[in-house]
Amino acid sequence: MERKFIQILMAIAISLTVAGCANGYKDFYTAVPQATPEAIAASRISPAPVTPMVERSQFGDLEQILLPYLKRGYVAIGSSMFNSGESVSETAAIDQGSAVGADLVLIFTPRLTSSVTSSVPITTPTTNTSYTTGSATAYGPGGPVSAYGNALTTTYGSKTTYIPVTVNHSDYGAIYFVKLRIQFGAFVRNLNDDERQALQTNQGVVVLTIVDDSPAYLADVLPGDIIVSIDGERISNQEGFTRAVDSRKGRLVKVALLRQGRSIEKNVQLGI
Repeated sequence: MERKFIQILMAIAISLTVAGCANGYKDFYTAVPQATPEAIAASRISPAPVTPMVERSQFGDLEQILLPYLKRGYVAIGSSMFNSGESVSETAAIDQGSAVGADLVLIFTPRLTSSVTSSVPITTPTTNTSYTTGSATAYGPGGPVSAYGNALTTTYGSKTTYIPVTVNHSDYGAIYFVKLRIQFGAFVRNLNDDERQALQTNQGVVVLTIVDDSPAYLADVLPGDIIVSIDGERISNQEGFTRAVDSRKGRLVKVALLRQGRSIEKNVQLGI
């Protein structure tokens, strides 16, 4: 059902290191692990639109960027991150969103990374025209005779001028989302070592965020809660949480959790 939040962050963080070219939205698209076309089709709330919605953001902390989308029920299925010295149109990102079946494309404002200045030689033809005049005097039986004349001379060549050119290199990026069909509505992570020591158990998952208006939201499950069991089945990790929810689609379940050290229980009506 709901994708693994940590895997999403890792996949997108890795793709951020890729350097690319002008057509990078397509050429450097990286799919989130397990986000196959079949998996996307089985979990999305509705068929893909012809043209996805577009939103924009500055580059920044990925977790802070992604969390609001998770709360709205959108999960990343892939990203395009690259650096280019050419201006790249947003249309290329939108087209890639359509190609992968995204409901929404988040396009990052290009971020300048470097400027490189070089000189480009421009060679143009040149001509040089000169005029000459002269006179001559000839002596004959009838006396001296003077003659006058002129000449036009054209010389062809070339001239090279060096024009400075600055190329700006910028980071470009986009994240592609689909809206999920929600069953539980919580994105969770495994316990870290400090939490295991404090709880004296390896069992449980921590709620990272809750999807607005989801079953978990309506049952008042909160970020920071630690889910320890569903219908008495112990939850050991993210995989166990997903299996427990998937096997109970559409049912009313009892969720045991820890909140600020207190054990409480919530009834959650799962979606289909």
